[in-house]
Amino acid sequence: MAQFKRIAVVGAGLIGGSILLAAARRGLAGSLACWSRSEKSRATLRGFGVAEVFDDAAACVKGADLVIVTTPVDTAEETFLSIAPGLSPGAVVTDAGSVKGAILLAARRLPAANPFVGAHPMAGGEKAGAAHAAANLFEGRVCFLTPTGAEDPKALAAVRLFWQELGSVLHETDAAKHDEIVAAISHVPHAAASALMLAVMDQPGFRRFAVGAGLRDSTRVAAGEENLWVGIMLANARHTAAGLRAVERRAAELRTAIEANDIPTLCRLLAEARIARQNLDRSE
Repeated sequence: MAQFKRIAVVGAGLIGGSILLAAARRGLAGSLACWSRSEKSRATLRGFGVAEVFDDAAACVKGADLVIVTTPVDTAEETFLSIAPGLSPGAVVTDAGSVKGAILLAARRLPAANPFVGAHPMAGGEKAGAAHAAANLFEGRVCFLTPTGAEDPKALAAVRLFWQELGSVLHETDAAKHDEIVAAISHVPHAAASALMLAVMDQPGFRRFAVGAGLRDSTRVAAGEENLWVGIMLANARHTAAGLRAVERRAAELRTAIEANDIPTLCRLLAEARIARQNLDRSE
């Protein structure tokens, strides 16, 4: 039995497209609707054959009891304003943005009759766009929920149910703590991988034909769409900048040890990094 009457996805790229495919596979709604700014993306979404595709965001959300906004973080306020006229009273709005403090502020643009519960599934990849959507994208992945405590308990329950039905593992925290956590595990690594790729390219010995798995693995996320990541990094600038300062400090420690032929320090630093990286692959 469908859990929702109608689900609308606003901004259907990789995450939004995957939500549509996952919701359709699981029969979560009586009907699905979606909107994308891009005609190319809308054509891809029509090809899925699972949702009604709109070229107007307000029209997309009409009649929906659950609305998921998946547009970039820096366009959240614009998106909330654009869907506001079409929202049914009581319709619950959630999102998938990777910075929650800024989106909570933007959500003030929603009508008072529409509760908002922030969410962030830790899913995706460097390949953007609905063409790369997958119905199993959220299975076993952490999804942060960032309730304020002021929302209708029924709205929070609806958002919890939705992400659980997609296979996500829920973790609830406040928006400020979420932004601190995700800077450490996502935003700083992306910025550092970009810096590493730029630094490697600057080396006189760089030869693309000889590149192996090590460089590819350590810089994979740097292949992500820059327009998306500009908004993310600037929306979480304080934590991202602090993380990059830590990267600079650690890189300086390694450089100093190498320049001084300080074998004990170099060995210690490399061992600390090795152990920390090995721990990532160990189950909790």
